[in-house]
Amino acid sequence: MPNQDKIIEEATQVGHQYFIDHYNTEVEFTDHKFMPKDLSHNISLSGHVKNNKETEITILIDYDTFEVQTAVVPKELLDQKIK
Repeated sequence: MPNQDKIIEEATQVGHQYFIDHYNTEVEFTDHKFMPKDLSHNISLSGHVKNNKETEITILIDYDTFEVQTAVVPKELLDQKIK
């Protein structure tokens, strides 16, 4: 695996941009976890909406392509999704 710090930094930027583009929302990531390499090449970032620690979010990003695989958001945020 390439430099983990570099992966975390780039995935964090991708994740921030994803929530801005798709939910018009700024987020803060507070934790990350690399999925087992034999299952996938994904990193999971979790955190919350900026200035609202109660609204938790998680995003899964492929660290080879830096494409978003999925995002887990609460219903109130899902209702804001930009089509």
